Amino acid sequence: SLALLDAEGTVRREYGGGHAEENEEGHDHGAEDPHAWLNPDNAQVWLGLIAEELGRLDPENAAVYEANAVATEQDIAALDAEIAELLAPVKGRPMITYHDAFGYFGDHYGLDFAGSIALGDASSPGAARLVELRAEIVAGGVVCLFPEVQHDPALLEQLAEGTGVRIGAALDPVGSTLDAGSGAYAELMRRLARGIAGCAEG
Repeated sequence: SLALLDAEGTVRREYGGGHAEENEEGHDHGAEDPHAWLNPDNAQVWLGLIAEELGRLDPENAAVYEANAVATEQDIAALDAEIAELLAPVKGRPMITYHDAFGYFGDHYGLDFAGSIALGDASSPGAARLVELRAEIVAGGVVCLFPEVQHDPALLEQLAEGTGVRIGAALDPVGSTLDAGSGAYAELMRRLARGIAGCAEG
């Protein structure tokens, strides 16, 4: 599996077999994908670790934390099944996102994120990368381009111009548009799934 749990309880996903990726200017983005929460299996692992740590810090309520973790594990399992069913019709359909944030999500649900405009939040794509992506889109096969709520969609719109490729809803992999609360994780995952399915199925 690409998802690895280290001794400190951190789940890691390696890019490209563990090799660091660089943009056209040579900026190293490192070998680790930080968006581990987008795989619900990792969320399940963290639930147990969080409950265990809270119980250690607050032993009088350890049983409450454990019971809450068990209940949430069941909720996430149901959420996972719901999303898998929603995304099943779009498995293997190539899509391009604004930045390389969806490896965990794609691996878990069998999606084909064929490329991204930027490799990371802080990196800007060079001309060569944009030319390569445009050629891939023009060649056919790519069904959707997805902007993100944190980034200007102008480059993505330029890539799509004249190709007939659909532009999907702006994705929000970090939940920046959501209110904090017990339902935030489920809403984050559902919004991603619905946005992707709504475009890729269209």
